[in-house]
Amino acid sequence: MGALIVDRSGATLNGQRLIEFRLGPETDSEQGEGLAVESAELLVRAETMPRRRRLRYTLWAFTVNGNASVGELAGACKRDPSRIWQRMDVTAAVRRWTRSERTRGPLRLLLDCSGCMGRVRLRLGGGQAARPLLRLRLQPPPPRRRRALVCDAANHGRCCRQTYYVSFRALGWDDWIVAPEGYYANYCRGACSPFLNYHSQVVEAARLERAACCAPVRFSALSLIYFGADSNIIKRDLPEMVVEECDCP
Repeated sequence: MGALIVDRSGATLNGQRLIEFRLGPETDSEQGEGLAVESAELLVRAETMPRRRRLRYTLWAFTVNGNASVGELAGACKRDPSRIWQRMDVTAAVRRWTRSERTRGPLRLLLDCSGCMGRVRLRLGGGQAARPLLRLRLQPPPPRRRRALVCDAANHGRCCRQTYYVSFRALGWDDWIVAPEGYYANYCRGACSPFLNYHSQVVEAARLERAACCAPVRFSALSLIYFGADSNIIKRDLPEMVVEECDCP
C-alpha cells in the first residue's frame, strides 16, 4: 500500500529552511505495531527558468538531529529535466525514523543543492499543493478474515469475490498518479445457490423475471493522489472503486 506524508515545518537551521514530516491520517491504521516501510521517496518541486532547461545539479537531503545539528545523509538525486518534481530515495533514513518509539518527534530534513547557484527555486513552503512530499510504500499487513466469501478452490463455483489487482504502472499512468501504485478492484464470479424446490423456483423466477446472479453488494472508496494542472498535487476519494463483498441479491 502507499501513504503520503505532507510537510508541516517552518523551522530553520543556520538560515536554511527545514522540511518536517509527521505521520498523517493515511497511516493511522498502521500505527499499532509501527510501520513496515518497503520504500520511501522524497518529492521536491524544483523550478528553473526556461532558458535553464539544460542546467545540471544534485539535490542532497540530510537528517537533522533533535539538538538542531546536521545528522546523516538521507539521500541524493541528480536533476531529472523531464520532471518539475524531483524524486529522491530516502528509504534507509525513513526506516530508522519509523522504527523508533511512537513518541518520537517529526522527521526533519535539510536540503542542499549542488550546482543550483541561485538559479533553481526549491518550493519548501507556500501552498499545500507545492510543498515537499514524503511518499511511503508499506509492506502489506497480514491477511485478515473477512465476512465476504473470497474465491478459492473450496468454493466449488459458489458466488464469491475474486481478487483482481489493477497496476497503474502497467497502464502507463504512473507518470501522473503519485499514490497508490495500484489497487485491488476485485470482481464477483460464481453461481448463486439453487432454490429450495421446483415450485419456489418457478414463483421466484416469475416475480423477478430473471434468475438471481452473483453481484457486488458492498463497495469501498479509493483514495487517489495525482498531479493536476500546473503539476499541483491533488487528493481525491473515488467512491465505489473496490468490490468488498459479493452476494446473490
